[in-house]
Amino acid sequence: MEISCATPGASIYYTTDGTMPTSNSTAYNGAISLTSTTTIQAIAVKADMNDSAVAAVTFTRRSSSGGDISSVPGYDVSADKTENGAIAVSPQSASKGDTVTITATPDKGYTLESLTVLDKDGKALTLTDKGGGKYTFVMPAGKVMVKAVFMDDNTMLNFFTDVHAEDYYYDAVLWAAQKGITGGMSDTLFAPNAACIRAQIVTFLWRTAGSPEPKALSSFADVPADAYYAKAVAWAVENGITNGTTDTTFGPDETCTRAHGVTFLSRAAKANTAFGNSNFADVDANAYYASAVKWAVDNGITNGISSSLFGPDSSCTRAQIVTFLYRMYQGK
Repeated sequence: MEISCATPGASIYYTTDGTMPTSNSTAYNGAISLTSTTTIQAIAVKADMNDSAVAAVTFTRRSSSGGDISSVPGYDVSADKTENGAIAVSPQSASKGDTVTITATPDKGYTLESLTVLDKDGKALTLTDKGGGKYTFVMPAGKVMVKAVFMDDNTMLNFFTDVHAEDYYYDAVLWAAQKGITGGMSDTLFAPNAACIRAQIVTFLWRTAGSPEPKALSSFADVPADAYYAKAVAWAVENGITNGTTDTTFGPDETCTRAHGVTFLSRAAKANTAFGNSNFADVDANAYYASAVKWAVDNGITNGISSSLFGPDSSCTRAQIVTFLYRMYQGK
């Protein structure tokens, strides 16, 4: 077969393996010899000009006695412009009877509401859901148009109205809410920017561990037996995750600092054995939380508040603690 371009001085590049051609693909220098069914995709490239649209054609081997290669027309598979998501089709040109794959990828916080493939007469084609956002259809004789609609994913609205798709902690809070690890500060509010207190973090850890029954309730004077965090505190103490603020008090309402947070998590993970200096100027190598900070940074659970400071005494917000938990357990 031969390929030509009407633009003088343009170079032609092509592929035969189904990938999109670029200026790094095989340069066309003359007739191409084909011995089997092949789809040729080609572009024309010239300096100071935009690359041409991709041209594609499928050559199908006939079973005639001569064994000739003859051209079978390839029809365009076009995707309509979409918002809040992306549609990819492969191949972008196909012959009648070919299988075409559509991949639908919604933006964060959105979900695929509908997907339709229309033939040249506006008739909807049958789609097969392959899972993972992939769908296939059989190419008809003629061009087709793919149309998709992406809508808000309202899953979070079943939990909290103050956590939005663009928030860095969205996935973490959704994970925690779905698994019953955390509740909100009210029926509809998570309060992501509120300071996390000691009672909350041990409760989050306890629930993440499956809410195991402690051997006995603690004897802390400020932890009533009927408190929502009573079993969590007892479990945390039994497992060496944390102690009280004194011999007789736990301090359930005291704010959890960043140093406390990474220390509790590393002890719960039984991983507070990191060695070496974390290189933060405000983390003394002899600090009780030094190895926990190193472990947290090494495992991508949290970084410092700057390139040189960890901020061990800064308050941890509810969003931050849940995000730390999410990264810790999702990384397994």
